Amino acid sequence: MIAMILFAAFLVGPGSVILASLVFRLPEDALKQMTPRVLSFAVGALLGMALLRMLPHALEHHAPLPILRIVLGAILFLFLLERFHILRHCHEFHCQEHAEMPIRIGLGNASHALVDGLALALAFQVGNASGWIFALALMGHEVPKALVSLVLLKGGREPGAAFMWNFVPSVFTVVGALLASLGLAFVKPLAAYALAAGAAFFLYLALADLVPRHRRSTSRTEALWQAGMVLAGAGLIFLLPGHG
Repeated sequence: MIAMILFAAFLVGPGSVILASLVFRLPEDALKQMTPRVLSFAVGALLGMALLRMLPHALEHHAPLPILRIVLGAILFLFLLERFHILRHCHEFHCQEHAEMPIRIGLGNASHALVDGLALALAFQVGNASGWIFALALMGHEVPKALVSLVLLKGGREPGAAFMWNFVPSVFTVVGALLASLGLAFVKPLAAYALAAGAAFFLYLALADLVPRHRRSTSRTEALWQAGMVLAGAGLIFLLPGHG
């Protein structure tokens, strides 16, 4: 199980950066059109994973009130991290806030990758199918994020340097997955709480970070594309068997 989780974490972290570096060669107009659609799929899968898999699994093993307290506390904690720019990234090309801050981008990506790895390991606790679909959803979020980081870091730097500024932080996805896997193996009574915290991370990421980007004015065709991708992501989770 741990080997499978670490392999998935490698695909989500370093694998997303490698894929982004290949996609990076496409024209910027094509990237701008593709990014919101990929993020839409991630929104649906993240919401489905949190509400249909992780929270029900946690509630099977613990009373509702403590689990919901963990969810609320984790959401508030993530909100504070973003407010103080500890856990921060953007999906916008030419992001002015981060344009000349490679260290800040690297630290932000590393902290986010660590949380991604922790959450990915928790998703596999629900079932292998759930874990792999969530890994796909994470890649749908991480590839556009890596693309934006490459755009922000390319100015005045060698392409290899921009790539490394993205690749090294992505390794923390594997570190987070390993820590969560080993921790749950030794502390099983805390698994329900960990699943609740992971569900809170998915909800916050989908609703506070990704969904607001879909509220901007867009064409009817693009709106239909995005709605379809959200439903596709949620539908994949919905169609899974009850225990992954």
